[in-house]
Amino acid sequence: MIVVPLKTLDIISHKAQCEFMRITLSIPDEVAHRFQAAVPARQRSRLVTRLLEQELKDRDSSLAAACRAANRDKALEQEIDEWQAFEDGIEE
Repeated sequence: MIVVPLKTLDIISHKAQCEFMRITLSIPDEVAHRFQAAVPARQRSRLVTRLLEQELKDRDSSLAAACRAANRDKALEQEIDEWQAFEDGIEE
């Protein structure tokens, strides 16, 4: 098991303030051994941070694309309009 601190950057008044969070990740032994062999100790956190940032960016982009597609869906728009026009007699 490898403990990897994650770096968070918080920019306030043009000053960068770094905070670190130590987390524990469970990864297969083979991957952990390859990682330790391939990446020098002082570069591991930076590499994991970069990979996580890219993955999160990709996921955010995918979610945004899905929202844009849903917003272009005329059938979905019509269904939403029908539900919003529904009168159930209950006061909000």
